[in-house]
Amino acid sequence: MPIGRSSVLWLGTSLAVVTASAWILTTSGSPARAQSASRTGGPTSRSEVHALGRVEPATGLIVVGSRPGARILEIRVGPGDTVKAGQLLAVLEGREEAKAQIALAEARKAQVEHQRATRKEKLALERTQLDALHAARLTTATQVAQILKKKLTDPGNLMLGATLTGRDKLEGESKYIELQVQSLKAELDKTSLDIEYSELAKQRALEDKQLDPSNPEFQLVDRQIELAKASLDQTEVVAPRAGTVLDVLAHAGEVGSGPLLRMGDLSAMVAVAEVYQTDVTQLRIGDRATVAILDKPIAGKVTRIGSIVGRNQMMNIDPRSLQDLRVVNVTIALDEAEPAARLVNLEAEVAITPGGGG
Repeated sequence: MPIGRSSVLWLGTSLAVVTASAWILTTSGSPARAQSASRTGGPTSRSEVHALGRVEPATGLIVVGSRPGARILEIRVGPGDTVKAGQLLAVLEGREEAKAQIALAEARKAQVEHQRATRKEKLALERTQLDALHAARLTTATQVAQILKKKLTDPGNLMLGATLTGRDKLEGESKYIELQVQSLKAELDKTSLDIEYSELAKQRALEDKQLDPSNPEFQLVDRQIELAKASLDQTEVVAPRAGTVLDVLAHAGEVGSGPLLRMGDLSAMVAVAEVYQTDVTQLRIGDRATVAILDKPIAGKVTRIGSIVGRNQMMNIDPRSLQDLRVVNVTIALDEAEPAARLVNLEAEVAITPGGGG
């Protein structure tokens, strides 16, 4: 049976596709190499692992957000600004009210501290007066007790009952008993003063405890200040770390509902390469690499090899290359931050030399 013209064309097309596929696969040992080869326009050396990568700050790209639902009153930075950690980036609604709450809480604390200091001064004055009065009363009671005790032990008084007779003897014994009663009363007064002073010491300890800074009343004032400061923090957006503002994603007057800005530390840059899953087994930490950034080769070394296999996020523009690959992220620290710092997220070609770390 004669072969039709359409059949010949179909066979020729199929043969061309098979030939092209065979050339791509023989040019490189993996889809990643074929992808890189087609991108660069020629075959890739088998001594290198090629991949597409994206440059970013070594500490990562930081997305700074604002409190959802809060209106943005002011944005104080712009793209390219260098900021310090903790620097104010934006102001949200409610800031002035929060500052007023802080001032009110601090005024309340000052009032409580003043009352506490006044109370301490008053107690100190009262205690000085009470101590002087107690000392005088105790001295008097002690002296009276000593005098009476001396009279009771006087030999003349002790022999008085033996030398007297009749009514005189009764009167002498009565006076002696009266001295004993007075002596006991003086000792009782002295003991009462000691007990009174002991109870007074307990009362003072309680007063001191009430005036101690650990008293819940004073702690409550401090908590009110902390709460007011926390409310103020909710109205301010500050830089989480030092770096450079890359772009601002919101505007003053808007209600916060997403990212406010993006920033990063551009002093150290890395390239995160998507290495084909079968090639990654050849790599080790410390392997040398070259990253083509704006047509300039930048040297670097592998600092991290991921352990999760995923689908590639970067697509080769060559229609002949495979687009759906299973890759592992490999991080390469660049020896120079420039020119990578100029274009964060720039797509670059990466060539890694297995075993090239020395």
